[in-house]
Amino acid sequence: MRIAALAPALACWLALFLGLAAGTANAMDSKPLAAYARDVWTTRNGLPHNQVNDIAQTEDGYLWLATWEGLVRYNGQDFTLFGPQNVEAFTDQGIRSISTRVPGKLVVSTSRGGVMIREDGEWRRVGVAEGLAQEETMRAEFDAQGRLWVAHESKGLVRIAPDGTATPFGVAEGLPSGQMFALMIDANDVVWAGSAEGLVRIEDDRVQAFGTADGMPQGAVYAIVAAPDGGLFLGTHHGVWRGRNGEFRAHEAGFPDDAVPSLAIDPQGSLIAGTVNRGVFRAKPIGLERFSRAGGLPNNRVPALFVDREGSIWVGTNAGLLRFADTPFGSYDTYQGLADNYVRSVLQLPDGSVLIGSSGGLDRWNDGRIEPVSREEGGIGNEAVLSLAHGRDGSVWVGMYSLGLYQLRDGKVVNQLGAGDGLLGPQVRAIFEARNGDLWIGTSSGLFRRRADGRIDRFDERDGLPRNFVVALHEGRDGRLWIGTSNGLAVRDGERFREVPIRQWFDAQDVFGIHEDGEGSLWLATDRGLLRLKDDVLSGVGVRHGLPVATLFQVVEDGYGNFWLTSNRGVLQVPRQQLEEVIAGRRERLDALSFAEADGLASAQCNGGAGPAAIRADDGSLWIATARGVSVVQPDQLARYQRPPPPVIIESIRVDTQPRPADGRLVLSPAESRLEIDFASLSYRMPEQIRYRYRMAGLDEGWTDSGAVRSARFNHLPPGKYRFEVSAETRGSGTSSDVIGIDVEVQPRFWEQPLFLVLGGLLLALGLYWGYALRVDALQQRERELSRMVEERTQTLTRQNTELERLAETVREQSSAYELQARTDALTGLPNRRHMEERLADCFAEAQRDGKPLCLGVLDLDHFKDINDNFSHAAGDQLLQEVARVMSDVMGGDHNLARWGGEEFALLFVDATLEQAADSAERIRRRIEAIDTSAFAPGARASASIGLASRTGFTHHERMIYRADERLYAAKRAGRNRVET
Repeated sequence: MRIAALAPALACWLALFLGLAAGTANAMDSKPLAAYARDVWTTRNGLPHNQVNDIAQTEDGYLWLATWEGLVRYNGQDFTLFGPQNVEAFTDQGIRSISTRVPGKLVVSTSRGGVMIREDGEWRRVGVAEGLAQEETMRAEFDAQGRLWVAHESKGLVRIAPDGTATPFGVAEGLPSGQMFALMIDANDVVWAGSAEGLVRIEDDRVQAFGTADGMPQGAVYAIVAAPDGGLFLGTHHGVWRGRNGEFRAHEAGFPDDAVPSLAIDPQGSLIAGTVNRGVFRAKPIGLERFSRAGGLPNNRVPALFVDREGSIWVGTNAGLLRFADTPFGSYDTYQGLADNYVRSVLQLPDGSVLIGSSGGLDRWNDGRIEPVSREEGGIGNEAVLSLAHGRDGSVWVGMYSLGLYQLRDGKVVNQLGAGDGLLGPQVRAIFEARNGDLWIGTSSGLFRRRADGRIDRFDERDGLPRNFVVALHEGRDGRLWIGTSNGLAVRDGERFREVPIRQWFDAQDVFGIHEDGEGSLWLATDRGLLRLKDDVLSGVGVRHGLPVATLFQVVEDGYGNFWLTSNRGVLQVPRQQLEEVIAGRRERLDALSFAEADGLASAQCNGGAGPAAIRADDGSLWIATARGVSVVQPDQLARYQRPPPPVIIESIRVDTQPRPADGRLVLSPAESRLEIDFASLSYRMPEQIRYRYRMAGLDEGWTDSGAVRSARFNHLPPGKYRFEVSAETRGSGTSSDVIGIDVEVQPRFWEQPLFLVLGGLLLALGLYWGYALRVDALQQRERELSRMVEERTQTLTRQNTELERLAETVREQSSAYELQARTDALTGLPNRRHMEERLADCFAEAQRDGKPLCLGVLDLDHFKDINDNFSHAAGDQLLQEVARVMSDVMGGDHNLARWGGEEFALLFVDATLEQAADSAERIRRRIEAIDTSAFAPGARASASIGLASRTGFTHHERMIYRADERLYAAKRAGRNRVET
């Protein structure tokens, strides 16, 4: 990668690291590779081969991977394979290297098929006939003069000029060996090559070789990169070497004596080296760090390294691909030295270090390093730690899972309290030393108080506690002691305790965390949301207000007006002002940001029930205990992770399933009915956080939010000219990428042409006039004849009138029966699709006219085919009837239901918002999941996926059908048995 391309990323990283204070800020400054978010891809995830030989990125943002089974293009979600099977120019699937040095050109070196060059979307091949010495190539690069340099496996170098002239460079021209491994052209257009016997420099056809006499090690040079401060970094057979002005020496960081086939420079300017046997190493100011299989590297052999334009580090091994992503959260786990990954509590010490209590004991983070605490004989050892607290004398209290309570001073045990001292509860889950010196200890068997004179008192349900299982303690500014238990909240009142009735809010029960804000209000993290106790008045915010999860463990303020809430499904960031507005009734829903593994959390499962399970350190960083380590985030750095995503690109277009070129303009013939457009924003750091929206301008009034779905479908577009537009947004960025689009024209049929319509109209008018004249003459003659007949038939008609009325009534009854039969599904008794489409059209028109909400749902039974195959079609029919009954029960009848076809049903929610529709759909989903199939399909389990669409933003009811179908597709992709809006 060129150094110039690193400048923006390097500047961003420098701003981050220089902007943090000393002390705990080192938690982010010294973020090791193991603390980055990591993802791994193998053949199970779509790679054609597990060995990745090289990685590069083109200007449009695509990543390209060299494997032994073809060239792979990656867009953050899907792998696309290029090789002999789908590109005619390719003659070999073994790819060794990729170069994107020259904008607009992708240069691919193959094992036995020469060099492949992609330019303007077209592939061409350079082989022996075009000047190569052999088809076996190692690497190829274009220089500034447009000449192609190719390093051969055993035939040295060759240079091919634009006019086709080939110039060979071999041993006779000064190369130390014909076996070449590396090729790099620097900013001065000087060619550097790595051979089996040292380094080569070529400038103006002058060949200069460097070997042991120049300070180089014996053997091969496998990788070459330009150093940020000038000179070269070399990956050799004996580690990493540095070269400058013709002088070479081993790298001062002390890389191991191992073959180094890959090198890269990270966004901080640190050198990363991939070895053959020992994994990845990075030279940082604090020393050399290593990441290997023990930490999650697929294999210790690393033939490829690359840093993309977002600063993520990609590692190609011979057992899969790994990405280190710079995400908001950094993490520490056993690979960095923690005793165990299951972390229960964290506590900052006065010197800025942080204690970490886990199921394997107690550790201390200090200046980026993890070291054990009290492991010696007579200490804590490797026993599980549940809680931590400061002692007023500078000591630390450590609550254990089974050994009671320890007191530590300078890392040494100075006191221990257990059953023999009156501390009966072995699980110490909360500790607090009050201002008067009393030590309060919350356990699984009640609340204990250790007085200053050493006496221990026990309090339990008989003293007013809601339950003996105590998980949180807090002393308020007013001196009152608050106790959170697994069955409610209590406050100390003298020597007894008074329960606070929290069940009135969402039926809350467990109180896992208690936080007091600057105004003296208490915020309670419960199993049913977040509660506020202000001036002894209780209020709450729950799932119905926009919290994505009900059970919360800890509340931490970040100093920027936000609350951070930990849960079993990640960490939430919520502006406190929004919480206050919801409680006051001035706002309906929260805009909460959710963070999980994709954001760098060690695990989305944060821990609670002991603590503190999350803290805000002196430098503002937040430390969070999770089930796979401790995670750290700097809230003031979130903005740089919430930038707009890269521009969206149109990846593919299909018309009636046939591919079309995405060249900016698309013309559809009248016979073509189905249009599908795939798109993507090529971001790799957190692709899961990207959301898309699109519209067909000229057809849609508003935008369609497709969420993470990267495709749009249109059926039977009316004749006309449109523009398809799409953009993307990263969650929380507040801004979208640039809108990109293509022009779409749907040609009319011949009878829809303007001239045809005009001529047709004239002919129709003439025909009508002629017909009118004939009709008038006929009517006049008929009138005279009828006048004679009227009188004589009047009496006859009078007699027949009664009989005709009876006959008409019979016809009306039969007609109604036939009409009902035509609109009803015979199996389920529900209305059929024809009925629903007519009702949807009527309701859509009415809702649009009156400005009322309207929602449509499409429900599909999951794995229905398995029921028919394994138990018979009769069993399937009975399940369909049961589902129809369940839906009718929930919807209050079947007038807004229909069997859509097969195992699909349609649900119409009149005068219902999307949230109300989602609630009803969720009830239906749960009822279907609870259907007892034992009578007709023993052992089978019914479930359904539901996609919902709202009328908002659509001008035609068919767009609601398309939208609901898209959301159903999203529900299926997300795992089935769910409702997607």
